[in-house]
Amino acid sequence: MSGDGLAVHRVASGSMADRAAAIVIEELAHGAAPAELAVLARVNSALLPVQVALTEKGIAHTAPLDTSVLQRTGVRTALAYLRLGLDTDRLRREDVFDTLNRPARKVKSAVTPHLPRGSRWSIRALEQVCEQLDGTHRERFAGYLDDLRHLEAAITDGADTARCLWVVRNRIGLGEAMDALDASRTRPEGSSHGDDLDALEQLATLQPDPAAFAGWLVERLRVPGEATGVTLSTVHRVKGMEWPTVVVFAANQGLFPHRLADDQEEERRVFHVAITRCQRSLHVISDQARTSPFVEELARTTSAGATEPGRRAEPVPNDELTTAAPSFLPDGRLRAAVGVQVTLPGGLAGRICRLGRHHVVVELDEEEGERPVVRIAHGAQVQVAGNRRVLGPATGPGTRGVDRPEPDDALFEALRAWRSKVAARNGVPAYLVFHDRHLQVLAGRKPTTLTELGACPGIGPAKLERYGDDLLDLVADHLV
Repeated sequence: MSGDGLAVHRVASGSMADRAAAIVIEELAHGAAPAELAVLARVNSALLPVQVALTEKGIAHTAPLDTSVLQRTGVRTALAYLRLGLDTDRLRREDVFDTLNRPARKVKSAVTPHLPRGSRWSIRALEQVCEQLDGTHRERFAGYLDDLRHLEAAITDGADTARCLWVVRNRIGLGEAMDALDASRTRPEGSSHGDDLDALEQLATLQPDPAAFAGWLVERLRVPGEATGVTLSTVHRVKGMEWPTVVVFAANQGLFPHRLADDQEEERRVFHVAITRCQRSLHVISDQARTSPFVEELARTTSAGATEPGRRAEPVPNDELTTAAPSFLPDGRLRAAVGVQVTLPGGLAGRICRLGRHHVVVELDEEEGERPVVRIAHGAQVQVAGNRRVLGPATGPGTRGVDRPEPDDALFEALRAWRSKVAARNGVPAYLVFHDRHLQVLAGRKPTTLTELGACPGIGPAKLERYGDDLLDLVADHLV
């Protein structure tokens, strides 16, 4: 759909980078200078396919990404799987260790003592390691080797890079493992692991040969950027800046709004910043299978004549709120819930219309005209039905939305003993590994998956990656 100065391009995911490059080439052919164009995305890794596509076309551009992006956990692991599947007679030691625990198989500590010396192994040598393991670990390690055999078979049968990466992400389960790491983050600061895998899959269509893909990508990322070329940037870095032509790239579900965001309205504002950076023409490119709902809103308001590129649109009004009865947490705080009527300090009255992780958004009562909204942090004083209350979260006193059950004493002691061994091995105080209060929550919740473990306090991405298998094994030993 298009309007004055606006074109929305819904294309296949693998065609988005080519479409962006084609738009840039067309603008340059009509006399635009490279510095008059910008390609904006929600996160840095989403720019990776465009950066590589413009490099392929020889178009001058800034380069926000370099080869360091290949060391991000999801990208590094996917490329390691690809190398393993390409040559199962010469498996690199570092690739095996990068993939063995992603997804979590809880075998690394059991397998490591039995691995042969050297920097490369054949898959047949690793199959012999299976015979030295106990039943459970043998089955899990055999499953890992089966995954490598399946990937090898796909490559032998002529699978292209896109198909190989699909196997790694979906059949082997790297996508689910990266989702678990992403779930342990509190907000979308930079690219998520899921964003990285999305970008890698888009790149696969630019280089379909799986044997050449990794080397090709390294070479393209070594090309330096230009000071005066087409600007490639995240939206957050361009507030207050404008260009004659702007391409908003990857306007997809999962990015607008971002998959890790909990404030829909803030995400809508980010998208609004993106589409108002243009002076003359705006192109919005999305995956036709998962176009952002904000793009649909943009199309509706533009077709109604309400918005033109370069002008700041009015906020999209909320639907009429229904009133909800207030409820309270065990400690007496008001439980945050959409529709609850509150009176704020200063006498302003309204209803809660959105919930954030650490705040709520209140739509104020107005007799006519558009109703303004204000953000109120948890812990603020409000009045409910004439009584003063402290605003609390939507859930009880537990961490991250889960009430804290009583800890299993035996599991707690086992966790403390494990922590002591880890601290001694690393030469650090025990509290730097985990605090007692975090181990108590683990001993109460008894998580059985990486996703559940990542939702526990004190378990960030690094600790989930480093200690996840050991902790899940300890919990499994104490489940009754």
